[in-house]
Amino acid sequence: MTQLLNPALLAETGAVGTPDAGATALGALVSGPAARTAGGAALRVLDIVTGRVAAAVTNTTTTLADMTGLGLPVAAGATYVYEFSGTYSSSATGCYIAAGLAGPSAGPSGVVCNLHLNVGVGADTWHSGCTTAFGAFNTPGFVVAANAVTPWRMYGSFEVGATGGIVVPQFARNAGAGTITIQAGAWGWLLRVA
Repeated sequence: MTQLLNPALLAETGAVGTPDAGATALGALVSGPAARTAGGAALRVLDIVTGRVAAAVTNTTTTLADMTGLGLPVAAGATYVYEFSGTYSSSATGCYIAAGLAGPSAGPSGVVCNLHLNVGVGADTWHSGCTTAFGAFNTPGFVVAANAVTPWRMYGSFEVGATGGIVVPQFARNAGAGTITIQAGAWGWLLRVA
């Protein structure tokens, strides 16, 4: 049987648990998303949040650093699907991106984070696995020319542990020398599914 949704107004909120005036609360049920009214015990105020990198961010080290602007709030015990994407460049041939996801403690179903790079038709590369924890990273072994703009995409799912906080994609360079730059305009979203 087809289920229809009432029109909903999505709005930014100052906190995961507090809607701004006029915002409609959305939630996910077993059969899919449905509008909810105020006062429900399982009420969720903002099921989808987005972020954007406003200015280029660089890293010259092999230590992961936050992609400024993409830190998004998550609630304790919640499960999310997500995607972050944008472009990066390297100052040296053979210096490529290492990337992962930072966040609070993971819940029982853990973290799944895949990293995909695209460098032209017939030249896509997927990391041979995925990270399975916050703070871990992928390093796809793909050599690109110095200063070549390379699209990247991180996606997956995670469950938050007992304490909420912020989830943010991170990046560094691989063992090669050089500077990795995440260009302005990179963006991302989190969708709460449980």
